[in-house]
Amino acid sequence: MNLRTIARYGVRSVPGDEQEIVAAFRRGEAVAGPAVAEFEVHFAAYHYMDYAVAASFGRMAFYYILRALDLPAGSEIIFPALTFWVVPEIARRAGLRPVFVDVNPATFNLDPAKIEAAISERTRAIVPTHLYGQPCEMNEIMRIAERYNLTVIEDCAQAVGARYRGRLVGTFGAASFFSFQLLKGINTYGGGMAMTNDAQLAARVRALAEAEPTQTSGDLIKRFLTGYAARIGVSPKGFTFWGFPLQTAASFFGHYDLSKHIWEKIRPLDPFPRFYRQRYSNAQAILGLRALAKLDEFNGRTREHALRYTRGLADCRSIQTPRVPPDVEHVYYQYCIYTSDPERASRRAIRRGVDFETTHVDVCSALPLFTEFAAACPGAAATERALQLPVYARLRPTDVERVLRVVRQVTGDLAPLAEQSAVKQTISGQTVTAGTNGAR
Repeated sequence: MNLRTIARYGVRSVPGDEQEIVAAFRRGEAVAGPAVAEFEVHFAAYHYMDYAVAASFGRMAFYYILRALDLPAGSEIIFPALTFWVVPEIARRAGLRPVFVDVNPATFNLDPAKIEAAISERTRAIVPTHLYGQPCEMNEIMRIAERYNLTVIEDCAQAVGARYRGRLVGTFGAASFFSFQLLKGINTYGGGMAMTNDAQLAARVRALAEAEPTQTSGDLIKRFLTGYAARIGVSPKGFTFWGFPLQTAASFFGHYDLSKHIWEKIRPLDPFPRFYRQRYSNAQAILGLRALAKLDEFNGRTREHALRYTRGLADCRSIQTPRVPPDVEHVYYQYCIYTSDPERASRRAIRRGVDFETTHVDVCSALPLFTEFAAACPGAAATERALQLPVYARLRPTDVERVLRVVRQVTGDLAPLAEQSAVKQTISGQTVTAGTNGAR
């Protein structure tokens, strides 16, 4: 067997990042310094926007936006049922009420056709999530928001650099927020950004962000060491010696996915953990500037990998490749396929040294955390049958070919997708086209 294993995740970094971090500590500019303001200016300029404000997390950037909007207590905020649990929980923590709307299972994004039925006299905002790097149908969402006088706050955590009809995501609504966590399109080992063209809103967000305490040098060192260890852990050599043997062993005992033990525990965020309430550091901003300069290059690589998968799997009857509308530019935070037996396929793949993922975000409308806000969202539930292939920028061309070969091997004898009624309903009747447009 090829000893080069392929992890499901890959961490973006720029050669020389470690030296820049060390140099910042030596100058006494690791915690505070000029790079934070510089990164904010460059980030806003990249998006042709006026204001960007750095925060400790993308979720905290969202929290500051909600606080700055000063919405009435109990106001309803519309979220896609399929999103990271922490985002609607942040809204609840801000004294607001999440309302979950179903997604289009072909695109994994908020279904505009389902929004109006969820609007009430208490609805104040819509939070479209550009999930897995694919932009939402923003024209229709903005039309609905204008019709009902609703504020749009874009969740761009997984989609920095993606475009809808030539326009970057994060530039449509009153505000948007981004994440710079380890696996995101811009990695600064944590952090986030709020963005807006509204000067007063930006000033209120900045006041909230800058009221937080600075990180200590010890916290910052721990952050970078932990992140670097994780980066090594998902490298081909690192994954070969820990993740691959553990995942392979677990694959013989039913549902093998061990990643649920790594992610942050789903729980009420009251009070916020201490590490949420911190300011973004200068050393992180230095990395952000370097990553922003490489963003289009990195995104271009993931699109190339995705296009290779889409072309190479086009004749597989047990697979449905991503559906990408022709007017969007997907950045493929995840490359999601539907297959007739995703768990069997993923178990077989890990035994061949390639790690697939079966679920990356949450069907929030069905989580115990949101029982009082529960809603029937069959489209979101159907996405649990999706399988995510490694597509990250650090993959070599030979890695991409190997993933493609393994996908064909582990799905070759599975039932044709059309024979699986649940999956057939998931992808039938959609108006989007095959994924080659978003991958060019």
